[in-house]
Amino acid sequence: MSVEELLTELRKLDRADKVRAMQVLVMELAAEEQALLLPGATYEVWSPYDAAAAAMTLTQLLEADRAARDDAHA
Repeated sequence: MSVEELLTELRKLDRADKVRAMQVLVMELAAEEQALLLPGATYEVWSPYDAAAAAMTLTQLLEADRAARDDAHA
């Protein structure tokens, strides 16, 4: 069954059955994601803390966007 056929069938369900289908799929996806994590492993997480270069780049992009919009409205 193709995804489009499946979606067509799911749209025919009443609200409660749609919610139940979503719950089952979300639980299965969560279990699959959990299986990707290795017990005891260390995972690097990026943080914007102390990322001055990234903040400067974002500020420059926002200022350029604002200037472009101001020029377009002038």
